[in-house]
Amino acid sequence: MLDQLRRTDLALRAGIKLLGLGFMVIAGCGESSGSTSVTLSGRATELLTASSAVGPPIAGVEVCQFASNNCALTNENGDYELRVLRNRELEMSYVKEGFGSVLVARQSGVDDLIGDVILATDAALMQLASELDTPYPQIGSGSLSMTVYRGPISDDVTIPGVRFALTGSNGRSFYLDDAWVPRTSLTETQSLGRGGYVELAPVTVSVQLYGAAVNCGSEESWLAAGANTFRLPVRVGFWTQSRVSCE
Repeated sequence: MLDQLRRTDLALRAGIKLLGLGFMVIAGCGESSGSTSVTLSGRATELLTASSAVGPPIAGVEVCQFASNNCALTNENGDYELRVLRNRELEMSYVKEGFGSVLVARQSGVDDLIGDVILATDAALMQLASELDTPYPQIGSGSLSMTVYRGPISDDVTIPGVRFALTGSNGRSFYLDDAWVPRTSLTETQSLGRGGYVELAPVTVSVQLYGAAVNCGSEESWLAAGANTFRLPVRVGFWTQSRVSCE
């Protein structure tokens, strides 16, 4: 009789423990996909050399919060969705064989957010690296590129006459000329509104915009002190990509 009571007690304890574990699993799932998180969705497309037109979608791009298992793959239309925590500085990586790896800084809030990205082929980046006399793939360093728009990015009106100032790392600056050729001799954006840095140490840097840039904001950077200033992460082997909208 005593042995039977002991067996009954052990069974009850095991049942209570299983119920508790089940509750923990349910609660954990609710936390990761419920009120504490939002959806980051977007489309990956290919950079068309010497054209501002939208390129074809890219399937099979691995989209991740950098150095985490929170990942998704783009579908045949280049689209993806990923749940991320609210009110966070997000460091998003976009990786696919045959293309240069891209890093984008995003700031999540309380609403879902859009995260489109443009990837350049290895061939296009090798040509760019050759023109800048820098290695590709990148060795022990990262790069960043920035495009400056007047008004909404969707209007595709870029701004010439913008100067970039980098703090936090040493790197070589360049701007694209009107023929889409990167020039280290240029000192401000041309008609394409594009420029950047190569051979950057893997740290968080700040880029401040001067000249024709007025009242600028960006959904592809982190908040920084100072007007028209943007914080961006740099990682070895990645191109950090940022688009800025100004008045």
